[in-house]
Amino acid sequence: MSPGESWRLYWLLVGASTRAQMQYKTSFVLATVGTFAANIVEFGAVLVLYGRIPDLAGWTFGEVAMLWGMSAVSFAIADMVATGFDLLPDTIRLGTFDRVLIRPLGAFFQTLATTLTLRRVGRIAQGVVVFAIGQSQLHLVWTPDRLAMLALALLSGAAIFFAIFVLGAAYAFWTVEGRELMNTFTYGGTTMASYPLDIFQDWLRRLVTFVLPLAFVNYYPALYILDRPDPLGLPPATGWLAPVAAAAVCAAAGFAWSAGVRRYQSTGS
Repeated sequence: MSPGESWRLYWLLVGASTRAQMQYKTSFVLATVGTFAANIVEFGAVLVLYGRIPDLAGWTFGEVAMLWGMSAVSFAIADMVATGFDLLPDTIRLGTFDRVLIRPLGAFFQTLATTLTLRRVGRIAQGVVVFAIGQSQLHLVWTPDRLAMLALALLSGAAIFFAIFVLGAAYAFWTVEGRELMNTFTYGGTTMASYPLDIFQDWLRRLVTFVLPLAFVNYYPALYILDRPDPLGLPPATGWLAPVAAAAVCAAAGFAWSAGVRRYQSTGS
């Protein structure tokens, strides 16, 4: 099957899933609004924090809101697309992954096309609202290079989070009940990326810069947009390397996925 045919089939499958989710429109709207409300409440912690201190490691409320919004949008896009990988541990545990392997399409494609979780639009909206709140405090002049950096950061951030979902799914081939560890890097990762890395210890900043590049989701692009220096001494142009970081972690995720599928053994159920 050619790449074009694969993508057409993907959109057919996703379209079927979307129609199923929209079957009960009131339920869908309530779920979306609930997702928005649940996540906007999380931002309340930042409001409480800044109600007591003027800045966080030199970062103002508007700057942290910018980081939070960028992370939320990127994560929500990845979470919306990668639902099948998030559910993979259950698929393996129940033995239904066997069905995936006997079909003519690849396991990765089938897992990707499982569903598109539309209620995550609520979380995207939440990130946009928080980002807008931050901009109202900063009054940034959005030059073409800053706009380009923002777009690049959102796309690269979504790719990085998606790759982390795939890495977590691949881990399930070795440890079936690996969802808790998986959530540490997915949901825990977006929580960490919502704050400036300046508040973390040096070893952790280096870990999320050179090993698991969460710093490229929003931190280094934000340093460029805000014209702030990097505590690690990296040049201002580091933010432009976000696509390179995304490509590297996606390649690692692809390798881990292929190795996991080769290792898979049926539960026999």
